Amino acid sequence: MNDTLFYVFGVALIVSAIAVSAIGLRFENFPPNSGILAGTILYFAALVGATALFAVLNAQDEQQHREAEQAAETTTATTASGGGTTTPSGGGGASTVKLSADPSQIAYTTDSLSAKAGNVAIDFDNPNSAIPHDVCVDSPSGGEIGCSDVVTGGTSTLDLSNLKSGKYTFFCSVDSHQQAGMQGTLTVK
Repeated sequence: MNDTLFYVFGVALIVSAIAVSAIGLRFENFPPNSGILAGTILYFAALVGATALFAVLNAQDEQQHREAEQAAETTTATTASGGGTTTPSGGGGASTVKLSADPSQIAYTTDSLSAKAGNVAIDFDNPNSAIPHDVCVDSPSGGEIGCSDVVTGGTSTLDLSNLKSGKYTFFCSVDSHQQAGMQGTLTVK
């Protein structure tokens, strides 16, 4: 409702401004007296105030709607990912781990993942359409063993072969996201 009123008052303000401008250009001594001038000023002040009020209310409604959508997505992603645990896939010993970027900051939604030894796929989701992210994994000895594609508002999968038991570091290699804290530990058992 607030968006409709915002547009109604905004259009009324534009049409009124054009009409008063046309009248003022057509008649040399417009407004003819101070009463009409005061009325015109009050009319425009009311239109500007109403337009600004409903613009703010509309922006608040949209923000609440976006936050509710993000909360629903986060709840769905957490439920679907089992809180960062593995989901067996059909390939004997292979497992899939789900990981998401936090849409509101430079971070993952978790800093701890676990998987079974063997082939591991990390299904990575970046719901943020403005900031690119990826997921890379370093071995326990420190060498990089793989990186997903960098995605903006999308998903990517990182397939890792023959992981042995140990603690691996996963991180975002974009710009200095890892230094900003976008990293975690993948525990392979």
